[in-house]
Amino acid sequence: MSKTKGKSGSREFTEAFFKSNKEYHYNLEERAEEYLVSSGSMILDKVIGGGFGAGLHRFIGANEGGKTNEALHVMLNMLKTVDNSKGLFVMAEGRLNKDIKNRSGIKFVYDPAEWDVGTCLVFECHVMDTMVDLLRGLLRNNPDKEKFCIVIDSMDGLITKEDLEKSSSEARKVAGGALMTSDFLKRISLGMSKFGHMCIMISQVRTNISISPYAKQDPNNQTNSSGGNAILHYPDWILEFKKQNKSDKILEKPNQQITPDNKIYGHNAKVTICKSTNETTGQTVKYPIKHGRLDGKSIWVEREVVDMLLMWGYIEQSGAWFKLDEEVRSYVKEEKLEIKETYQGSQAIYDFLEKDEKVTAVLIDFVKSKILDK
Repeated sequence: MSKTKGKSGSREFTEAFFKSNKEYHYNLEERAEEYLVSSGSMILDKVIGGGFGAGLHRFIGANEGGKTNEALHVMLNMLKTVDNSKGLFVMAEGRLNKDIKNRSGIKFVYDPAEWDVGTCLVFECHVMDTMVDLLRGLLRNNPDKEKFCIVIDSMDGLITKEDLEKSSSEARKVAGGALMTSDFLKRISLGMSKFGHMCIMISQVRTNISISPYAKQDPNNQTNSSGGNAILHYPDWILEFKKQNKSDKILEKPNQQITPDNKIYGHNAKVTICKSTNETTGQTVKYPIKHGRLDGKSIWVEREVVDMLLMWGYIEQSGAWFKLDEEVRSYVKEEKLEIKETYQGSQAIYDFLEKDEKVTAVLIDFVKSKILDK
């Protein structure tokens, strides 16, 4: 079979077609450099392959499951690690209060004139059409090649301009949200990944109610979410954040009742991978959250690093005693720091690490090199 030399008719036609229709495709645009942004949790990062990349991701879950907290952790880490990046928080529900802001560690602004690299612009809008126009405009009008981390909180709080102008009885009811979401995803999905932007869509879940009172409820399918089928196909990752229960509480005195004398230090966030790019769909992970922490430090890394060293056999537990492996202690000593070989109770290790940030940083490096990178 002979190969065509020079320009063939099909090549010339396609080149001319691409140039004349450049508003409607991205072939002539330069693809952004790939990156991975940490979730903030080492255990979650291990499951998702190191972090979240450019494109669409979806966080679903119950109220107070940790969706917004995790989304803002991802945004903070992107602002810290991806050059020339900015945040955009689409506030469709009005829940970005002072406490959430203080926990996030992100500088929020409301005036576009103050929207500098490393900050997050809050867009207070619940009209889908207006939000889509803004996002498409940012994709097409970005001469500085900034990278955007967009969080939409939430998809359930959005309404079309057409329905906004109607009475509640006239607004479309059946499949309205699904049609609206499908249209939104078609308009922005390709440009997000092409230009290196990330969009995290937050959605609520509701109880799966069978139409038959005699039908058996699948224990693995107790909830569903709005948005129709399109929102299941477009995202690279879909994570479901489970509702907290008593067993998820982290107490000052474990294995005892919650009392005024037994403080609640935090809780374990539970996340199920509903859709993945690395065959981890169906896995559920837990990572610890410490209450009262500000500036993007609510994920309890001191506790998490100990949990991971335990899971991978670098800490040996015998009753109430915890013994650190020689390899771990040598790794710390190489940095001219000190850590004991044994501790009575896991809380003793947590307390030590919270007081010594340098040793914590070294142990995090150890976990990354020995566990996460393998």
